[in-house]
Amino acid sequence: MSENASNPFENQPEKPVHTEVTPVVPENNGPGNTPPFQQPPPFGQFGGGMGQQNLPNSTIALVLGIISIPGCCCYGVLGLILGIIAWVLGGKDIKQYALNPAAYSLPSYKNAKAGKICGIIGVVLGALYLIFIIAFVIFFGWAALQDPELMKEMLREKGLQ
Repeated sequence: MSENASNPFENQPEKPVHTEVTPVVPENNGPGNTPPFQQPPPFGQFGGGMGQQNLPNSTIALVLGIISIPGCCCYGVLGLILGIIAWVLGGKDIKQYALNPAAYSLPSYKNAKAGKICGIIGVVLGALYLIFIIAFVIFFGWAALQDPELMKEMLREKGLQ
C-alpha cells in the first residue's frame, strides 16, 4: 500500500477556517428579561443610576404617612403622632435630596414627598377629629353641669341608667 492511499485527507485542498464568532443576542430584552451573559444589578439599585442610593427614611415616611390617615379614627391621637413623624422624616429626606440630587434615586425622592404629603393630611385630619371630640365633650359636659335633669334624661335614652 502506498503512502497516498493510506491517508486520503493528505492531498486534498484545505478548506477556509472561520475564526470569527457572532454573538447570539436573544430578542425581547425587557427590564425583567436579562440576557444570559449579564448578571442582574445588586439588590436596591433597580430604581437608580450608577452610584445612586435610596434616601434613608423615604419608605418609612411613606408607610407612616399612609397609616396616619386611617389612624385619625383613633380619637385623632394616632393620626397626629404618625403624621408628625412622617412629615418630619419626609421633610428631612426632601432637603437631603435637594442638596445632592445626583446621589439619590428619583423613586426614593417621590416616596419621601408622598410620605410628607400623607403625613400632613394625617395631621390635619387628626387635629380636626381631636378638636371635634374636645368640643363635643365640652359642650355636653357644660350642658350636664347646667342642667343635671337633662343629663339624666340623656342617659335614660341611651339605656345607661
